[in-house]
Amino acid sequence: MFYTPSLRSLAGIALTLIANASFANTSDAQGPVVQSKEFRYDQPYQAAAAETSAPLELSSTNVSASQSESLLQGLSVEQKQQHRETKFNGTSKQFASTSFVTTSDFWIYDSWLSLDLDLDYDGYYSKFTLEFDADTVYADAPVYAVIYLGTNDYYESIHVTSEFYIYGEDSSDSFVIASELIRGFPPRDYDVLIELYDAYSEQLVATADYYTDADLSYVSLESENYESVYEETVVIVEEHGGSTAWYSLIALIGVVAFKRFGRSA
Repeated sequence: MFYTPSLRSLAGIALTLIANASFANTSDAQGPVVQSKEFRYDQPYQAAAAETSAPLELSSTNVSASQSESLLQGLSVEQKQQHRETKFNGTSKQFASTSFVTTSDFWIYDSWLSLDLDLDYDGYYSKFTLEFDADTVYADAPVYAVIYLGTNDYYESIHVTSEFYIYGEDSSDSFVIASELIRGFPPRDYDVLIELYDAYSEQLVATADYYTDADLSYVSLESENYESVYEETVVIVEEHGGSTAWYSLIALIGVVAFKRFGRSA
C-alpha cells in the first residue's frame, strides 16, 4: 500500500523549498569588494576643493620617490586621491609590532570600532564603523589614512581615506569610516590596521593596530556574500479533490526547484 501525501503536505514541502532557495552566493572569484563612506563632525565628509592643475605623469620609472612627492603637490585634491587609491588599493602586507614606522610629530591617540549589521545573526558582521583620533605637534597638518583588514599579521587594504586636516591635540577632530563588506571576506575574527600618512610629504607617520589598541583586534566580520539569509514566502493552497489542484501544485514545486538549483548551478 503506497502512502499518498495530501495537498496540505505537498504545500508544506513547497514552502520549505521556497524558504531555502535564497542562500547567499559565497563565490569570491572576482576579488574583495568594500564600500565605504566617510564622516566628520557628524556629517558626511568631502575633501575641500583645491586649485586644479594640469595632470602630471607619475607612473614613469624615471621618476624618483622624492620627485613623485614634489609632483603630487601640483595636483588637485581629486588627482592626488586618485593617485593614492591606485597606489594602495588591492595591496597586502605582512606586519608586525617591530615594523611600526612612526615619528614623534604624529600619532594616533585612540580608535573606536562598532559592529553595525549581522543579517543572519551568526555573530559575524558585514558592516562596521571605524573612528580614530590622530594628533600632531603642529597647529594643523593635512593627512590621509589607509585602512587594512587582516589575520595573523597579514593585511589587505580596504579603504584609502580622503585628505583631511588634524589640529594639534584636538579631541574633536576624529575621522569616521563606515564600511560595508560586499564580497571577499569569509567569516573570521579580523584585525584592523590604520596607517596615517602626511599628505604633504606622502610619508607614513603613524600606525595603530591590535598591538597598540585592543579595539582593533578580533573583530568578527564577514562579507555579505557569506550572510545566509532566508526569504520567507507564504503559499496558501486550498485543498480540493479535483486533479487540477494536483497538477497546479506539482507545477509550483517544479518552478521552485528549478529556481533553487538554477541559482546553485
